[in-house]
Amino acid sequence: MFKIQISRFVILFSLIGGTILHLLLRWFFLSSIDKKLKSPEKVDSWLIISQDIMEREIIQEFANRNFAKIKYLTFAKTERDFTKWVSEVTSEIHLSNASKVLLAAVSEFTPVEIEQLMWSIQQSGAEFLAYDNLGLVASQSYTKHIEGFSWALFGTPQISDSLRVVKRLFDFLIAAPAMILLTPIYSLIAILIKVESRGKLLYIQERIGQDGTMFKFPKFRTMHPGSDAHRLEILGRPDESMTERYKSDPRITRVGRILRRFSLDELPQLWCVLIGTMSLVGPRPILPEEAPQLGDFHFRRQIAKPGLTGIWQVSGRKDTTWEERMAFDVKYVQQWSIGLDLILIFRTFKAVLSGKGSY
Repeated sequence: MFKIQISRFVILFSLIGGTILHLLLRWFFLSSIDKKLKSPEKVDSWLIISQDIMEREIIQEFANRNFAKIKYLTFAKTERDFTKWVSEVTSEIHLSNASKVLLAAVSEFTPVEIEQLMWSIQQSGAEFLAYDNLGLVASQSYTKHIEGFSWALFGTPQISDSLRVVKRLFDFLIAAPAMILLTPIYSLIAILIKVESRGKLLYIQERIGQDGTMFKFPKFRTMHPGSDAHRLEILGRPDESMTERYKSDPRITRVGRILRRFSLDELPQLWCVLIGTMSLVGPRPILPEEAPQLGDFHFRRQIAKPGLTGIWQVSGRKDTTWEERMAFDVKYVQQWSIGLDLILIFRTFKAVLSGKGSY
């Protein structure tokens, strides 16, 4: 192309010699890496929870093939201080720098104990695998067949830092134009609220958000001024009869009932989505006085930002129990994806029109 005079011998030597040199360098590089991976300081460390000697032989063979060193832990069922034992497991993970914890003694634990153990292990950064004869459903697990064993591999909650950036961009691109388009509806609601009763246009609460931090939670006012003082007196703590008390709440105004029926009182929360304290989809934020109701594992719901809508909103809202609501929230955190957010947003419109659970 450039009319440069090059000997054919040079071209031939470059092709053959370059190929041989490339293969030699590649072999040298891969050999060096292989030695590094197999060196004592790079050997993978596994922590095995097992009571069965036969299982240990199979696991040992499995570990040998993966150049992993293993350490066994047992659990004495007769001397049962489970919470203390879980702390010992997580301490051992850090001391041995274990990358995997394999639970073979599944029959020794209840499903609730397995869940508590799983969460503690995941928080320590290790991978958790359990021998697949659990007989329970875990939304964040999948089966992995290794060396004749079927293991249930439990993934950690999926909202990683990179996914949070995607979710934040998704929220902003929808919330910003939505606030502009809804300006006439905002104005109409403001007029109706002011015409019916005196008081502030917006009702602003403190709610518990992501990672337990408090944030300002705005809604269009749907109650008579001063109703907060009578909340516990009228509604009480969440329980099985909470739904009936919501339906007959005397604090709600006539305009307020209409706004609640179609969830229009929630529209100011688009501002929270815009500034980043909330997301379009996520667990519904709880009140500070509801925090004592959280169970041992419910705090996982706060890994995600609270949402304008979510699984709870499209599954009956106030017609569901507190435990069902918490289960919905944890499920969302464990299964989050943009696809799930789109499905829940679409189902929200149907839920709003039906009015189920809106009091």
